[in-house]
Amino acid sequence: MGEGQGEGETGDKRVGSPVPTFRIPNMPFLIPKHVLANIISHALETDPEECCGVLIGVENSAEEARRIQNNHSQPIRRYEMDPIALARAESEADVKGRRIVAIYHSHTHSQAYPSQTDVDNAVQSWWTEPYYVLISLVEKTRPIVRAYRISEDATVTETPITTDGQPYIETTR
Repeated sequence: MGEGQGEGETGDKRVGSPVPTFRIPNMPFLIPKHVLANIISHALETDPEECCGVLIGVENSAEEARRIQNNHSQPIRRYEMDPIALARAESEADVKGRRIVAIYHSHTHSQAYPSQTDVDNAVQSWWTEPYYVLISLVEKTRPIVRAYRISEDATVTETPITTDGQPYIETTR
């Protein structure tokens, strides 16, 4: 268990995970402009393949993006994060007193909404605490970024993104 966690307090059921439970309902997720620019660039650079990575920070705020290699056998349609790079990112975040606050990946030919595969993978892997940030490249000149929470019962809830204090995009209701 992570430092400061009591038994039963973890929202991440992976063995030895340092990720504490947090839920701040209806709070926007802060992604600074430089972090947004980084993940959008990552998506454009890897297109037509899906990119993937994590955002590191605290609570409802990202501070940095860590690009992670997509190891999926069909990277044009799916992503699978390199487990060694993911573990390294998690460990390095923990050393800095930070944690993985979001998992991001691109959808190169569909909207920025979690696919059924995305939802199933989140629930099956127990990665239901972090935000899920999706970058849609349907319109390459106008990438769209949206954030979601995926609960253990597979409920998908969009979370507003703010960037440096300003709304990034209006959420759909």
